[in-house]
Amino acid sequence: MSFIKACFTEYDIAMSELMEDAGFSADQTRKFLPAAASGIADAFHNKDIEMIISAFGSKDPSLLLNEIDINTIAAKVDMNSDQVTLGLNAIAPLILQAFRHNSDGMVGAAISIAWESKRDFISIAKRLFKP
Repeated sequence: MSFIKACFTEYDIAMSELMEDAGFSADQTRKFLPAAASGIADAFHNKDIEMIISAFGSKDPSLLLNEIDINTIAAKVDMNSDQVTLGLNAIAPLILQAFRHNSDGMVGAAISIAWESKRDFISIAKRLFKP
């Protein structure tokens, strides 16, 4: 299972509470969280492992949020870009914390985010098995 899907599944209650604290209704949250998960996954699909680890391993949510297409999420959930940004800012610290503490390790989580791209495996293998 990809890290994004696992994260949004495991932390759905915590994310819902964060959304509520940010002023979102339960209905808005139900629409927003799946679209946010999809938007995050799309933003990092087939990206380099180093870039994913940099964005998700940081304590600064802006590195993650700068890669996400806010307007696409906004169109999917019938919200404006400011609302989507507010929602992403509410849940981003939890996502970053989950990534840093992932039981499969950061590289495992990053690989799942990149959809186990063959290019990434080759890159990792070259670094691990340098002569």
